[in-house]
Amino acid sequence: MGTSVDVETLVIGAGMAGLATAAEIGRRDGGSVAVLEAGPDRGRAHIQNQYSPAEALRLWLRPDTDPDFRRPYESAGGVYRDLAGLRRRVGGRSLYWGGVLLPVERWALSEEWPDAVVKELTETWDGGPSLYERVVDDVVAWGAEAPGAAGLTVGELEFGRTPHATRTEPGGGWSAFSPLAWWDDDGDPRVRRVPILAGHDVLAVRVERGRVTGVLVRAEDGELRDLRAKRVVLAAGTVVNSRLAIQALAGSGADAPRELPGLVDKISQGFNVAVADAERLPDAVRAAAREGHIYHRTGTAGTRSNQFVRFTEGADGTVGLDSWTMGEQRRGPHGRVRCEGGDEWPWPTTVHARLEAADEEVRAAQQHLLGELWAETAQLLGVPADSLEFSAEHGSPDLADRLTAARTPTPRTYSFPLGSEQHEGGTLAFGEVLDQDHQFTAIAGLYACGPSVMPRTGAANPSMTTLALGKRLGAILAG
Repeated sequence: MGTSVDVETLVIGAGMAGLATAAEIGRRDGGSVAVLEAGPDRGRAHIQNQYSPAEALRLWLRPDTDPDFRRPYESAGGVYRDLAGLRRRVGGRSLYWGGVLLPVERWALSEEWPDAVVKELTETWDGGPSLYERVVDDVVAWGAEAPGAAGLTVGELEFGRTPHATRTEPGGGWSAFSPLAWWDDDGDPRVRRVPILAGHDVLAVRVERGRVTGVLVRAEDGELRDLRAKRVVLAAGTVVNSRLAIQALAGSGADAPRELPGLVDKISQGFNVAVADAERLPDAVRAAAREGHIYHRTGTAGTRSNQFVRFTEGADGTVGLDSWTMGEQRRGPHGRVRCEGGDEWPWPTTVHARLEAADEEVRAAQQHLLGELWAETAQLLGVPADSLEFSAEHGSPDLADRLTAARTPTPRTYSFPLGSEQHEGGTLAFGEVLDQDHQFTAIAGLYACGPSVMPRTGAANPSMTTLALGKRLGAILAG
């Protein structure tokens, strides 16, 4: 077994959270740091720029066709399967996401989150603009459209233009922002000096006397190696972060259980329909169909859900209407990551999750929001607004088919099984497992970042907050 003592900080995972953290450490000359990624380095191209739209959609909905897709855990109860899993490659999910850039809502930040973190996210950070403002500045500087474009009215419903961290590429296709952009040739040389080591699968975090000493990795050649470091950052996705944390806590001498509660994903439902008599639609809606932009209504503490709508124009003159909701699942013991201990690492891992009564209230609120939109659209078209029919069971088993089938004049509804939104988080929450500086309260030198640290995830997808918290943790470690 090889050993090296090269860096002060090892970041596990070269996805959005790990890269954002490491880049900020490098940008601040915060000591030696390296990023470890289990998968290969296949370049920095986003899948929407690397593949045709149809091929990119296939990689998302049929992840078994993606050579970098992995599901390093078992699932209990039929959840966290199918679309659920990791994209193990340098860049991770940042090379797959759609670019929606929304913050965690105020009603979700008002409870459970540490006051200092909320203030830095939303008001001021490091003597200047808030972390959320800094993220917007980063993606606009990269080439994304600045927020603030005009919204859209559908009947009596008002939708805002959804901010996106995306840009059109000169060679065709489009990309969503990835922190890998900071490693481009024209990027900050201090960031580009931070090494990203592909093919380094971290099996365990080494702990001695309650303090991190490094990690055990399996390299591409199969050799086991001990890499020593003063600090380790878990940024490998919520389930893997949880498994590494459980192993580390058990090895630290702490009275640690073999599972971590609080696992959540987003609750998501939607419908699609074809509008044949598009001439009846208002000019603004038909213009939105030509442009293909996404609009949204921000959720409330009551609905705990954002609603999105997109009109698209078909070659035959029809207009497609797609609307979906994304809502907050509340944390609790019903969602958890469990490990079975053993002599060898990594420990076998199982995910347990289900909807609770409070989540069923969110489902009902989402169905009401979707029904409102269909009723307003049907009134514009002068057609009967029959109620949308949703399955009593959450999670369409034929989800991929429902999303890719040709639109019909009759609305088709669907819902995403838990785990398939790939927005899982919540097991290493601030104020519980971590202090407000992202450090484990039971293990000195062990930190975590990404959605796993969020005590409430709200309705928004976690990407904007992941980038913000990565910047925050990088500054803490550099300091």
